[in-house]
Amino acid sequence: MARSALLNTDTEDLKELLSNGKSYSVPAYQRDYSWKQEHWEDLWEDLKTVEQTREDHYMGAVVLESQDRKHFRIIDGQQRLATLSTLILACVDYLEEIAKAGVDSEKNRERARLLESSYLGAKDPSSLRVVSKLKLKANDDASFR
Repeated sequence: MARSALLNTDTEDLKELLSNGKSYSVPAYQRDYSWKQEHWEDLWEDLKTVEQTREDHYMGAVVLESQDRKHFRIIDGQQRLATLSTLILACVDYLEEIAKAGVDSEKNRERARLLESSYLGAKDPSSLRVVSKLKLKANDDASFR
């Protein structure tokens, strides 16, 4: 049976991509996470420029293979998605840290919860464990969690 769309292209920002109730996994045939400090620094400089200029920034293509309407395999873009997810996690940790220190505690805890549930994963109602939106390969996934 023929597929209705063999190739579908959309332009989405990180929020549209990750805060949509969908999950993403890296197939076993993809390489392990390999970004080094120089890659992180390049991304950080790009993010600082975006913050200063308030202009859109092209982060490169992310190629996904649909397993069903909610689950996708990452064909290209895992390095960027994993790095941006790690950066968001660092923001969550920072917000929780300053909330514990008494800096706008209630609002910063709420910000941390919203970032976590929107971009990283939501709690499963039955187990109350966070189910990650991004699953890396076995070699990387344990440290990523």
